[in-house]
Amino acid sequence: MKHAVHIIGLHPGSLEPMDSSRQIICEADVLAGGKRLLDRFPEFSRELLTFFTPVAKFAEKLNELRQSGKKVVLLADGDPLLFGIAESMIRNLGRDSVCVIPCVSTVQLAASKIGKGWKDFEIISLHGRTNSSPLFGALQRGVDCAVYTDNVNTPAVIAKKLLGKGVANYTMTVLDQLGTSSEKITTGPLDNFLDFTCSDLNLVMLTAESSSRINPIIGRSDEDFTRQKGLITKLPVRATGLALLSFSKGQIIWDLGAGCGSVSIEASFLAENSQVFAVEKDPERFEMIKENVRKFGAFTVEPIQGTMPQALADLPDPDRIFIGGGIGKNSSTINEATTRLKPGGRIAVHAILMGSVQRTKEIFENLGWQWQAMQLQASVSDKLAGDIRFKAQNPVTIMWADKPEA
Repeated sequence: MKHAVHIIGLHPGSLEPMDSSRQIICEADVLAGGKRLLDRFPEFSRELLTFFTPVAKFAEKLNELRQSGKKVVLLADGDPLLFGIAESMIRNLGRDSVCVIPCVSTVQLAASKIGKGWKDFEIISLHGRTNSSPLFGALQRGVDCAVYTDNVNTPAVIAKKLLGKGVANYTMTVLDQLGTSSEKITTGPLDNFLDFTCSDLNLVMLTAESSSRINPIIGRSDEDFTRQKGLITKLPVRATGLALLSFSKGQIIWDLGAGCGSVSIEASFLAENSQVFAVEKDPERFEMIKENVRKFGAFTVEPIQGTMPQALADLPDPDRIFIGGGIGKNSSTINEATTRLKPGGRIAVHAILMGSVQRTKEIFENLGWQWQAMQLQASVSDKLAGDIRFKAQNPVTIMWADKPEA
């Protein structure tokens, strides 16, 4: 007889099982899990299986034991479905082969300690992860966050990253060894944690000091950006170009020849939790990007100074590419961009000069890509002689194409 693998959550810190789970653990033929969790049951006399990677191989082993008729219990911490092992096991073993019995989660316990509803926190895991964009994106939206850490992404490292991004108006709370006799809770401003040390068993809570929220929309006035006179993708064209790029969550976005960063900044609010790389060679404009990132709290934007295409070498391959102001007479940048663009990704080129339009058309057609174009000319109200006139802006051609799926 084949039994479902029972994934049982233990109380955070104390690792006590719920009363309803004790009998299932006692009747198990195999007790599996991390060493810290298995050590909680020294009296278990039957087969023990310590967790190992890769996860798929571990799941395969659990399935072999299950197929042989053994009752398998996999121990987890808190809620196994909240950044826990259960999702991986369901994916590998199948929904009908797994039974999940959750306990109170670490986030629920932490929220109770600081007197806030856990439903109001965006829950983010940096455990075993190198990409901090989900955290930056949440703070950019001004929400409270609960952050799972590890021995690399420690509270001190997180504080340094956030201060380096210019994050302000957030209070950090570190809940160390939560639910144990050694529990310690420390709260303060981010700069209090730059040299902070604690055990690896901790959770970070970040709470906004202000209830105000940044409205994540496009349409910021050109005048709001620090910029060189005239050197900005103007609002009507910027809004249209951003719409045509059709963003989604969690993308890699390149803004090439970023100028003051207006496109990058608005893209970062549209494409939630994405990584936006604003590449600009001019030192003065590069400093303007950094200033605008701080001004608007666009923490997911990463300014990159350098000459293209060399400056693109170390960037991750993009899902979306914006090239402003045309491609110039040297096609090396757009050639590199189209090569690096992920299959199914989209590139949009803004051009004023007919030569740029022609070269972009030729590049798309030589690649065999289907492309489209739109020419925009906006006129905006302007005071003149005690009255109002409409002042024409330069016409801009937007050309966009999708890279065929592999």
